[in-house]
Amino acid sequence: MRRTTAVFAGALVLSAALASQAVAAPTELDAPNARAAAEVGYRGDLMRQKNVVDSFQSDPGVYCVIVDPSAGINLPNALILANPHIHADSVVTIGEPTLACNSRRDAITVVTLEDGLPTSSSFTIAVL
Repeated sequence: MRRTTAVFAGALVLSAALASQAVAAPTELDAPNARAAAEVGYRGDLMRQKNVVDSFQSDPGVYCVIVDPSAGINLPNALILANPHIHADSVVTIGEPTLACNSRRDAITVVTLEDGLPTSSSFTIAVL
């Protein structure tokens, strides 16, 4: 009985530790005029979204924003706008498949720059 209680207590502690590391689902982004939009943290985490299913950082200052394929957006022909938050002074967006984003057709490559060099920074992006 003691062994079962000890195992159960250990499992409880482990599950509590793992639960505290869980990432909350991104909230909906209010962007009525955008077909897709996202707010992305400096580590690549998707914080808020509209028709965006994922984001990640592939290299320092290089991010991939994955647009929901069911939104039916032709990224190479879309107008893509982005704004850097602090730590960057400009942003470059690429709506074509790139090696940085594993040549995915549903990915937007975003490069945040400071003085012309890639730097990790949070940003917002909108696809019109």
